[in-house]
Amino acid sequence: MGRFRAFPYAKALLAVVKKEEPQRAEEIADELDAVADALDAVPEFHRVMVTPMIEADRKPQILDSVLDSIGVSQLTRRFLHVVQGHYRMEHMRDIATTYRELVDRDLGRVRALVETAGELGEGDKSRLVQAISAFEGSTVVAEFVANRELLGGFKVQVVSRVFDGSLDGELDRLSRQIEIEQG
Repeated sequence: MGRFRAFPYAKALLAVVKKEEPQRAEEIADELDAVADALDAVPEFHRVMVTPMIEADRKPQILDSVLDSIGVSQLTRRFLHVVQGHYRMEHMRDIATTYRELVDRDLGRVRALVETAGELGEGDKSRLVQAISAFEGSTVVAEFVANRELLGGFKVQVVSRVFDGSLDGELDRLSRQIEIEQG
């Protein structure tokens, strides 16, 4: 499906959420992530939701039993039944990700993935998030991941932009510069 096709679903859900329960926008994003996680984690659930061999009238009952166990709200449940009725359950991860991006945009924030050579302390994380926020001009929600393959420094991905402040990146840039200068 791709995110561009997930967009109409995510946009429609956000419009309903803003109208009916605007204070729950982030909770609903968490619920969508939980359903996408369940589809990823339980291959049988995924198979039942996407295969045409399972009778269409049985799928809503199966979906409801899973949603009951996850604790999904009525608004999200209604939306998921629409998604299932349009045979788009296999695209839940894209829909969930796109919905969260729309909520973030609505709240004036962006998400960043920060890869570091080692674990950072809370103070270092906070300073790094503040610097990224100042650069981006919006609130940043950062996920920190230790990447043992980095020699030092960090890499930051914000939306589709990557800022490479790692030693690996510096060595790569230096190597390319040497190649260019040597002709």
